[in-house]
This record gives sequence, C-alpha cells and structure tokens, in this order.
Amino acid sequence: MTEPLDQSDREICAALLRNGRASWRLIAQTTGLQERTVARRGARLIEQGLVHVRGLSQPHLLDRGDGYFARIECRPGDLRAVASWLAHRPETLWVATLAGESAIVSEAYIRADARSRFIEEELAAQPITGYSFEYIDRFRRTVRGWHPNILSSEQLDMLGEDESRALEAAAERPLGTADPDETDLEIIRLLSVDGRLSIDAIANAVGIAKPTVRKRIAQMQRTDFLSIRAVLDPALLGFPLESLVTVHAPASRVDEVAEFLARDWRTRWAAELPTGPSVRALLTLSSRRELFDLLHGFEAGLEGRALRIESSPLLTHYKRSDVVLPVAGGPAA
Repeated sequence: MTEPLDQSDREICAALLRNGRASWRLIAQTTGLQERTVARRGARLIEQGLVHVRGLSQPHLLDRGDGYFARIECRPGDLRAVASWLAHRPETLWVATLAGESAIVSEAYIRADARSRFIEEELAAQPITGYSFEYIDRFRRTVRGWHPNILSSEQLDMLGEDESRALEAAAERPLGTADPDETDLEIIRLLSVDGRLSIDAIANAVGIAKPTVRKRIAQMQRTDFLSIRAVLDPALLGFPLESLVTVHAPASRVDEVAEFLARDWRTRWAAELPTGPSVRALLTLSSRRELFDLLHGFEAGLEGRALRIESSPLLTHYKRSDVVLPVAGGPAA
C-alpha cells in the first residue's frame, strides 16, 4: 500500500497538480516553504517516479477521435494482460481494473475510420468475454480541475492554471483557434514526455529561438491545445480509494446532476453520457466510510433528480492521463 507523503510534499504535489510548469520559486511563494526546500523535494518526487509532470492535449482538438467510456470484460486470469495491452494503446487516456468484478474500464478516443478495426479486429483478438463503448457527451469537471483540498483558493489562484478553458474547449472549439503546426506538435510531443523540460532544451530540439518557444507554449495553453500538470497516485496525498460512480437520471435532469457532482472537491472528473442517460464521475476518497457517507449525501442532494446511484471501486490503475504506469509493464505485455 502506498504511504502518504508528509505535509510539505503534499503541498508541492498540489501545486504541480494545478500548474505543472510552475517554477520552484512560485511554488515556494505560494506554499510559504523555502525555495531550496521546494526545489530539493520537488526534484526528489520526480526522480523517484512518484510524480510525473506531463503535457497533455485535449484529445478532440488534436483529432484523436470521439470520446468513449469503455468497459472490457474478461476472465480474472486475463485481467492484467488485457489491461496492460489496453494501457499501451494510443487510443486510451486512462485504464483501470474494477475491484468488485472482472472488468476493465477506460476513457478512449477513437477516430470513426478506425473504430471498426479497433473493436472487431484488435480488441476481438484479446481474451475478452464482452465489451461496451458509451459515447461521452461532455465533461463538467476534468482531472485538470481536481484539487485535493490541500491548498486554499487564494493559493491556487497564485499558481494560475485552471480548467475553465478546458471545459470551454471541450464544449466548443474557440473562435479563431488555429490548428497547431508541425513545430507545435513537436513541442507537445516533447512536453508529453517531460512537462518541465527547459526552454533551452526545447529550443535546441526543434531548432527555433527560445522566445518563440515560450510564445508558442503560452499560445497553446491559452487555446487549450496544451495543459501541463502532475500525474500521481492520489494515495500519496492520503486518498487511497478511487471509486467510479454512475448516476442514472432523466435526460432532462442530466445537466443538473452533472453540475451537482462536479461541485464536490472529491470528484476528479464528471462526464455526461447520453446513453442511459447517466452521469459518470470518479471520486477520490480517504476510506470506505467516506465513500458511504458521500454517496448518502449525493442521494439526499439529488432527491427527485436521479433514479439510481451505483458505485464501483477501482482496483489497479494501469494508465493515468496518457502516462503508462509501471504495473502495465513493457509494450509487449
């Protein structure tokens, strides 16, 4: 079991969750820690692989395809192999197994011209017993908007980044937004490997001036082609339990339900699914008792708006925010 970090490390992680490229100086100013302490501890967290800072693009803005919530069923003995295979697929954003049943869940982005081949040929070649793909209509909260209740709202504001642009971009492409060119895509690729890669290193790799690199990164962040944040196990912050919650509701009330779930800080993301119809959310919690109490509170708060609430705790994460985790093994897994 992952041991939680101490308070100073938790504050540094919370800052990197908000803004992955925040300087050690800015994080020190935000948290009140000494800059050299922040630099030493932050570097250690990254070097030990406890925290990954990655650049991530809105999948639909880079034409990765339509978003789906995937559920893959298989025998218990095949869970690890199938989950590892799925984690290494470029279509998936995250992959996890369920604790209560022999199934894998994932958020996947699949182009229309590749959907049949992926499902009927590549997925069918795996030892699965069933599958479903539910279309994602829109997000009311993204992982980018989750904060673990460690920093105050004033501290979060000091760090800059928020998810408002992400939600706007997900709902409708901003007017006047230009497609990224080959240089932008190369910058995104470099930052997807190391979100804190220096401007010098990026400029040398793509062969352009440092001010141009800064300008391009800032522009892509403004138009939400690029967000840069930490990817980590919430257990490090004291939240070892993650549970997938599905709320079935009348189609006319789905928006209200999604907004209700998104307001709770323990909700990592919340999305509307037109099939069902339903709202799906991922909760991050400290204990089963907290999960029970939170679901009871949801039930009371959603009285008259929801038909049924289901909760499925997660077992193992194989991929988070496009980062394949060590448990998934090598590409041949």
